[in-house]
Amino acid sequence: MSRYFFYIYLTCMFINTIFFIPRLLLEERFSGAIMAMMIAVVLGSAYAILFMKAIAKFPGQNIADIFERMLPRAIRVPQLVFFGIMWAISGSIVLIAFATIAIRFLNPEASLTILLFCFCGICCWSSAHEPKSILFVTEIVMWLNVPVIAYIMYKSITSNWFVWDAIRILSDYTLKLPSWKALAAATYTFTGYINMAVYNREFKPAKIRMLWLVPIIGIVVLFTSIIVPVGLLGVDHVDDYIYTWITSADTLHMQFGVITRIVYLFLFAYIGFSLVFITLTWNIGAKLIASCFKKQTIQIRKLAVPMHLPWSIVFAVVTFVAGLFTTDKMVIEFVGQWLMVRWAAESFLVATIVYMAWRSVRKHG
Repeated sequence: MSRYFFYIYLTCMFINTIFFIPRLLLEERFSGAIMAMMIAVVLGSAYAILFMKAIAKFPGQNIADIFERMLPRAIRVPQLVFFGIMWAISGSIVLIAFATIAIRFLNPEASLTILLFCFCGICCWSSAHEPKSILFVTEIVMWLNVPVIAYIMYKSITSNWFVWDAIRILSDYTLKLPSWKALAAATYTFTGYINMAVYNREFKPAKIRMLWLVPIIGIVVLFTSIIVPVGLLGVDHVDDYIYTWITSADTLHMQFGVITRIVYLFLFAYIGFSLVFITLTWNIGAKLIASCFKKQTIQIRKLAVPMHLPWSIVFAVVTFVAGLFTTDKMVIEFVGQWLMVRWAAESFLVATIVYMAWRSVRKHG
């Protein structure tokens, strides 16, 4: 079962290129972004390992089960609702961003309304499934798309247009102290482990092995997501582009390929990653909010509907409406603020689970 943990972890890492993380970091490339990434590797890896070690003390339980045992309802419910909304927002942002990207780079004549409606409908339906089914789909998507992404990374770094001098210039600003915003953006690369807060229930007999891979994978993905755009687009004007990585991919071509423009391969691969990521986050958010209620199913005529389905529908409707009335600039500004809140909330959740694990071990000797 360890491989499923890494599938979840990698899905969150790879989605960063769509999720404005490179752009937010590159905005501060001369004022602390490099130091922010170095600190993020240490803190993100430490958080991931601490959290996984702690939640392993509660086999077959998610945070709703753990909170129910150890916290009064008046404290437990607001926390679960807050975390559920935070998870749902992360998926909604990606959905809105990818709908805009699909129109801008794949079909400019497509209707945003129809595209948002289709994406919201698909993700609402898929997030209503049980976690085990979602994990199986995640595995399939991972095996299909990771080779494509690895090939694009290779083509990027070996491209004749890649300028290593731009990377050397960026290295001169390594010792600049980062802002909280840059640190919050950089640490998001490692936040995939936090999905185990709900999916730990699916790992009853298993212990997650090879956690030492967490910092290694994180270093590769995080620094590549910054180095490649700088090398291809230049250190001076790299932050002029809203979708930095997509613009970078559009500079690459395959001379003898059926699809000559690499950007199409990149986008088709990220359709799979985006839909899986949104499914994961909406499923987790809906599960957390539904856990606040005693009933886990709703009886509609003779059909037993899982309690988390209505919340998935709520997420889809809110995302659809928000997608119609937001602009790229509004989304980027919101993401910057949301990431800072997310980092504080994630730190609190990790500390809480570690403390509860310590209490549980101490109580049971």
